This record gives sequence, structure tokens and C-alpha cells, in this order.
Amino acid sequence: MDSPKPIRGRLLRVAAPEWEPLLNLAPDHVDDFMWMCSVELKDGTRLQAYKHYWTRDYLHVSQDGRTFAFVPKTRYQEVNPEWLLERVLGEELKPYFVSYSVRQNSWPEEGTIRFARSSTKHRISRQRSAHVVETCGLQFIDRARNRAGSGVDLRILFLGDDLEGVPLEVVAIELEELNFLVIHAMPMRDRFQVLYEEARRWRR
Repeated sequence: MDSPKPIRGRLLRVAAPEWEPLLNLAPDHVDDFMWMCSVELKDGTRLQAYKHYWTRDYLHVSQDGRTFAFVPKTRYQEVNPEWLLERVLGEELKPYFVSYSVRQNSWPEEGTIRFARSSTKHRISRQRSAHVVETCGLQFIDRARNRAGSGVDLRILFLGDDLEGVPLEVVAIELEELNFLVIHAMPMRDRFQVLYEEARRWRR
């Protein structure tokens, strides 16, 4: 069967985020997304746009559960939901030891940490995130997002404890050597337990 043709859409002004389409499509991953906007297609279909915190890719989901990919500059094409979800989640659907390369985290005095607004979305303070970045034993580098191997703009996962011993997962982009931008922080999920235990063995 031929793929549906892209259809034009326009942004809508809405008063509040609409989470129901994402809750119905991917309830286990809602915390990994931020709501961005609503879109109305030319045929009247209304989409909600959700951006993934880690991969920075989008899900466009209709109220009846259909999914759409954005086709620049103003069109949307209906696609298979499972295909789109796996594409947006990226390495989350693959074994983690396969997805990441590892390096020891020896934090120097000249290292700098900055914070994106999304870093406090889960009510994790900057101080708590910074403590994890500075003290955790290993850095898990997302190979799939850094195929060029340039050593710049690396996406790195830090797994460690905050000042009160609460395990956190913190994701940062290394813009240049020892210059990190934290983009995501939240209480650590069970799926990272194995990596967390490995990082703890190397902790200073």
C-alpha cells in the first residue's frame, strides 16, 4: 500500500498542554517527553507535538492514536506508530551496554557545568545534578548519537547519587572538552540499575 501523501498543517494557540494522546500511545515513556504545541491539519485532524528530552526528536500524535512525521516546511505524513516510536526513542529500545561506550569520570577543577531549562523539569535542582556529574565513577557516552567520533558535542549519561544519597540519572552534552550542558535529570529508573552499579565501583 502506498504511503499517505503529506498534508499541510498549521500551529494552534492553546491554553494548556494535552497529554492524553501520548498517554495512550506510550504510557511508559511520558516522562521522557515535553509537550511542544498543537497542530491542525488541513483535513481537520488535530495533532499534539511532543519532543523527546534525550534524542530531541518529535512525536506528532492525533487524538485517535495515529502518528505523523513532520515533512519540512509545513506538512505532516502519517506513519506507522511502532516505527516512529522506536525512531524517536532511539537507543532506549536497545541493550544499554551495546549503546554506550564508557570512560572514567575524573572531574578536574577547570571543568564547567551549565544547565538547560529542561534540566529541572523533574524538580531536580542544579546542585543535585552537578554533584552527580562531578562525583559519579563513569561517563556513559551515547555512541549512536556521536558517530562522527569528533570528541565534540558528545551526549553523556551520568548515573550517581546526589548529596543525600538518592540515585539520579543526568544527561549532559559535552559542548567542548570539560564543558557540559545538562539537559535532563530525574530520579534513576530501574532500567539503569546495572550501569549504575558499574559506575559506583569507580566512584571517587
